[in-house]
Amino acid sequence: MNSKMTLSARAFLLALVALAGLYAYTADPAIQASIYPLQQVVGQPIRYTDSTAQADDWHWEFGNGQDTHREKGLFTYYKPGTYLIRLTVNETSTKTFTVVIKPKPVADDENAVVRIQGPTSGYEDEKLVFTAVGGQASQYTWRFGSSGQVDSREQTAIYSYPREDNYGRPKRYTVELLTDVTKYPIRQQVTIYRGYNKFDPPVDSLDFVSDDIRRQLQLIADGRPFNTHYDYLLRKYLCNRNNALVRTNGTKANDFYSYCMGLQFDRGVKVDAVSVVSDTVSSCIVRLDVTQHKP
Repeated sequence: MNSKMTLSARAFLLALVALAGLYAYTADPAIQASIYPLQQVVGQPIRYTDSTAQADDWHWEFGNGQDTHREKGLFTYYKPGTYLIRLTVNETSTKTFTVVIKPKPVADDENAVVRIQGPTSGYEDEKLVFTAVGGQASQYTWRFGSSGQVDSREQTAIYSYPREDNYGRPKRYTVELLTDVTKYPIRQQVTIYRGYNKFDPPVDSLDFVSDDIRRQLQLIADGRPFNTHYDYLLRKYLCNRNNALVRTNGTKANDFYSYCMGLQFDRGVKVDAVSVVSDTVSSCIVRLDVTQHKP
């Protein structure tokens, strides 16, 4: 009797051990992963690694449209900003990390380069502001490509393009800046859209900009290619300042990059309206006020 009970007890224990092993094999693993460092400089790599037990499939998403299925490795960002990294293990468990990529320190010789800071689009008769920044120049010569002559000799120039009979099509001009420290003219393209006449309703260029920004943000929220629309907004309106303030529904505030990343991951958002605040000198947008909802 005791011998039979002992065999039964052993069988029961073996069954428990087998069941426990099966459970351990099928249960979702607790992710054991790390990112180092969490703050890095543009062009310098971060290290990502995972040591999750029983993991055999990895999907790292780096928040800039790039991803990998490697278990570990190095990854480099080439634009400053705040990036949301997501790791999915075995197609079930996920873990997220936030990495801050800082811009490179500005070298002294970069400050010596003269460049044009100003809008790349506008309307006829609209007062556009262009400024020469950087360098140690003391003499400035501006030509805005319409009059055929020198238009200003100030560091900051205000210019309005005249109305022309171009049948409503936008016209491109080349802005040229020559200084006493540059050998060749510095050039920038500007697109001028038709103004209005007595037969047309008034056109506000800020309304045009706000609506264009709203459309681009909606495309990001709809899952369209992130870099295409993000880079367009950054380059055309924000003078490549990804830390411009975005206030959502009058309360929540983020930098521009973090807000756009949020749109990408939080699908289904409807961007209702956008209003902008721009720098009066550079014409760069420094703040967006966004009204949105999620049905």
